[in-house]
Amino acid sequence: MKKVVSSIVALFLMLLIGAVPVSAHVQNEKNLYSDIEYSEVLQEIVLLHGIRAIGIEGGVNLFKPFELLTRSDLAFWAGRFHGLGGAGAAADAIRQAALEEGLVPSLDGYATYGDVNQAYFGGAAPVVDAEATMTREDFALYMGQFFTEPVDGKTLFDMANYEAGPTGIVEEVDKVTVTEGDNTYDVFRIAIGGKWYQVSHHPKILNGPVDLTQWIDKMVEASWYAPASADDAEGELDIIKVGEAQFTDEEIGAIPDTEAGHSHGEEDIAAGGAEEDADGSEDAGEAQDVSAPVDTSLQPLQSTADEAEKDGGRSLPIVLIIGGALLVLILLWLILRKRK
Repeated sequence: MKKVVSSIVALFLMLLIGAVPVSAHVQNEKNLYSDIEYSEVLQEIVLLHGIRAIGIEGGVNLFKPFELLTRSDLAFWAGRFHGLGGAGAAADAIRQAALEEGLVPSLDGYATYGDVNQAYFGGAAPVVDAEATMTREDFALYMGQFFTEPVDGKTLFDMANYEAGPTGIVEEVDKVTVTEGDNTYDVFRIAIGGKWYQVSHHPKILNGPVDLTQWIDKMVEASWYAPASADDAEGELDIIKVGEAQFTDEEIGAIPDTEAGHSHGEEDIAAGGAEEDADGSEDAGEAQDVSAPVDTSLQPLQSTADEAEKDGGRSLPIVLIIGGALLVLILLWLILRKRK
């Protein structure tokens, strides 16, 4: 009987886990990497991840700031940034493509400043000591200067095809809870200067909470549009920097209810798989032209669609109640049967 009960419990748990919605989530400095909170280059790390100049591999959200950067990781990062290996390429395929393209001299050993210069800038960036190795935090510090200092006329934002977005006070925020199969996530729009701006499904945020509804009357200091596909008429804000000291550490680190069950793997690349965003789309980091955003006057989103989408994400309590009741009935039946 114990085996039967154990099997039933295990089956119930499997069904329950399968029913839990997975939320695509907004990422900020608190949840992007779990080991960068006290890093002196926290901002640079978030921005580099935002433009896909670095990435997480294997589902472990550790940046490991004080470890030496390896040529293997550099090949993966730079190859991904340059869109090598093709759409949906595995990490090892990206590394091999980077090696064949001459981005790195080898996949063995530790990377030097000269290696990083070659991998991202073709050797055109200034370097003090090209032969010196670097920690991963040193890498972020070195690369961070090129967000504003151009190399051959282009900053890192230009190279990644990210364009500057709006700045100013957030006047309104719209949130839509979208349910696609078992995947549930929040999508936001923010209003600045009387115009609505669409936020991407999984943006990178600096200095602000991942629940954008808390941003009303707060200052957006900088923002950038993600590269958009040719048929996408409206750009999406993919990186947003909120002005410092507008939120407490507790507010920035708070996890909304819709995010609580989400894993951190929406942009990870497993050793044998492709990068996959939370909405199921694959992206190997290929750069595309940015379409100009369509600015609209302040208008609410369609309430009918919103309510339908929100209702789609409320089925979990019903599943829990029905499943729990069935489990109790089965256990009671087994106990009574054994007593007979």
